[in-house]
Amino acid sequence: MSDHQGFTVDLEAVRSFGAGLHADLTAHLSPEHDQILRTFVDTPSFGTRTASPDVQAAATLYHRKLIELLDLMDAFVHNGAVFVQAAEEVVAAYAQADMLSGDQFKTRLAVASTKVDNAIWAAQHDPKTGRSA
Repeated sequence: MSDHQGFTVDLEAVRSFGAGLHADLTAHLSPEHDQILRTFVDTPSFGTRTASPDVQAAATLYHRKLIELLDLMDAFVHNGAVFVQAAEEVVAAYAQADMLSGDQFKTRLAVASTKVDNAIWAAQHDPKTGRSA
């Protein structure tokens, strides 16, 4: 037999983690991502009108790395939002499981109570006539 005792989940801690991450995404990461994007989109590109192949190569590499950076930031913000959603769903699932477990326990308790009541009644009454013994 296993000695596994199960595990507990601190729903408030998971809920708090999700809320904190959501606040960080909303207050910091998403706005900063947008600001960086606006800054670089609205800024003239360097090296696009130069005759120097070295400057053009540097400009091309710079723009490629900038696009990679923005893509990574976008993925980070997106994955953070996914993580927040997952945390909220984990809390909801555990809360529902706890509620169902509680409801199932109440149902089993009611069935057990009925069985005990029936056994007591049967012990106190004649099975043929139903009269008190």
